[in-house]
Amino acid sequence: MSVTILVVSDLHLAHGQQPFEGFTEKQQRAWEGFLRAAAPGGLLVEEGAAERVELVINGDGFDFLAAAPLRHDRTRTVAQALEKLEQIIAAHGPFFEALAQFLRAPQRRVTFVPGNHDIELLWPAVQQRLRQAVGWPEASEERLRFWPRARYEPLPTIVIEHGNLYDFWNHCCAGLWTASGEPLPLPEEILLSPGSWYYQEAGALIHRRFPYFDHLEPSLSYPRQMALLSLLAPELLREVVTNLVGLLSQPRQPLAGLRAHEEGHALRLFEEAMQDLAAFQGDMERQKGDWQPVPGWDEQRATAALLEEYALLREALAQASQPTATEKTLLEAVARILGRPTVPKGTGPTGAGLRALLQREPRLRYALAGHTHAWLMEPLAESHQSYLNTGTWTWRLARPTPEEITPATLAWLRSPDWPPAPTTSPLREVTQFTFALIRASEDGSQTAASLCAWEVRSQPAYRVLATAAS
Repeated sequence: MSVTILVVSDLHLAHGQQPFEGFTEKQQRAWEGFLRAAAPGGLLVEEGAAERVELVINGDGFDFLAAAPLRHDRTRTVAQALEKLEQIIAAHGPFFEALAQFLRAPQRRVTFVPGNHDIELLWPAVQQRLRQAVGWPEASEERLRFWPRARYEPLPTIVIEHGNLYDFWNHCCAGLWTASGEPLPLPEEILLSPGSWYYQEAGALIHRRFPYFDHLEPSLSYPRQMALLSLLAPELLREVVTNLVGLLSQPRQPLAGLRAHEEGHALRLFEEAMQDLAAFQGDMERQKGDWQPVPGWDEQRATAALLEEYALLREALAQASQPTATEKTLLEAVARILGRPTVPKGTGPTGAGLRALLQREPRLRYALAGHTHAWLMEPLAESHQSYLNTGTWTWRLARPTPEEITPATLAWLRSPDWPPAPTTSPLREVTQFTFALIRASEDGSQTAASLCAWEVRSQPAYRVLATAAS
């Protein structure tokens, strides 16, 4: 029997309300077509083959962090998770019905792997409620599974991880797994990651007013977000910094060096905010005792890139902060802030961690992750191995080019409509419904993998973005 494995990640189903919902009607239409194509006789099924098809939802399928009610806690309880889950289920009945229809076909399986936004999937009570929502209530049934580890190996040659455990800010491990990845007895409360603390106190505020910050392609780094806030919403940046400083283990005066006459000075506000953010990062590193450096991750190179970016942002803000600054100067500053990233795609810690894993374990053919929201296929040099990232199904908008930063664009950036409408948004939509398509023999000795994008058309269709070397 042949095996087909379909891998998606980062769907971010929330409570149905914008701007926090990641899975809208557009995503739902794609989801239904995608799952129909995985049914017997569908486009994603090999014709005439006796085939087992497994769908792996690799982390952040559900967004317990963004879903209502927003909480300000460092831990999550089962009761809190269930309260949020009811909101998600109520908003997404068609999603669960499509899953149920997929599972009704023979030789079909769904496996959920936990991510940092849905670490709550580890709790049996959460799993049971989701089984009920799908209409598959028997926990002993292997057709609908919730993987208890961060690492999932559907075949001996394939490893799948969400990828957040290589990211300091979203590393969520304490009390959940041993150093070797074996599950520990589940605690009554899960300690959330520093990135989750950041989101509750700062990220949600930014997301509510400027939702596109989290949806730009390539992603917008935190320094660039702070620089843009210093120009577009200085009062919001002051609130964000004040909230973050409140999380520190020792008292600290936020924006301590900012004088009263400098509160509207974008450069000075940015400089002080970055000092407080650096203090926040240092304090989080001291508080997080279970973090270990990522093998293969060049911290010095990352720091050098951050300093280079900081210098670029200071220069852009210096020009816009002059008393003689014109609208043209402001547009140029925004263009520089939104310019191309200084760090190439795929060079973050998640990619470094998965590449190092492949190098340590030559038996593996493919390592797959999500988390970064940027699809990628990267073969390892002089090797038969490849790292794949399945990206996200949420809205993606291309960063505007300098020529596209006009007064009308700036007005939209200050007060965006959301979700972005093609008729009113000046930013080009580049959303793709990406997935990994893996075909293998039953023992995994023969495998072939591609990264693809499902396309919503009158007739089922998908596009191959990249194919791993055979």
